[in-house]
Amino acid sequence: MNFCPVCSNFLSLENESSQGYRLKCPGCIYYFPLKEMRLTKTFQSKELAPITYPQQNKQITDEQCDKCGCLKAFFWEFQTRGADEQSTISFECISCGHKWKNDR
Repeated sequence: MNFCPVCSNFLSLENESSQGYRLKCPGCIYYFPLKEMRLTKTFQSKELAPITYPQQNKQITDEQCDKCGCLKAFFWEFQTRGADEQSTISFECISCGHKWKNDR
C-alpha cells in the first residue's frame, strides 16, 4: 500500500494509456509514475490450533455412578449460562462410561 506524501491519502492505481500506469492521489495533484507493474499475492499459512474436548482435560473425583455404583468418576466444569450464573459440572464413570451432570 502506498500513501500520498503530501496529504496522506491512499494512492489509487490509474491507467494512462500512452504512458502506462501510475499511482495517483484522489485528494491532491500528486502522482507517481510506475516504470513496471508487478502484481503479487502472498498467503500466510496458519497452523491450526488443536481442538480440545472436555474429555482431554478430565480429572478424577469421588462421585458414585448411578448406573454401576463405581465410586470414581472423571469430571470437568464448564459455563453453560451467563457469567454471573454458576457453572455446570459433568461426570463420566471410569468403569462403565455413564455420563451425568450436576448444575450447581
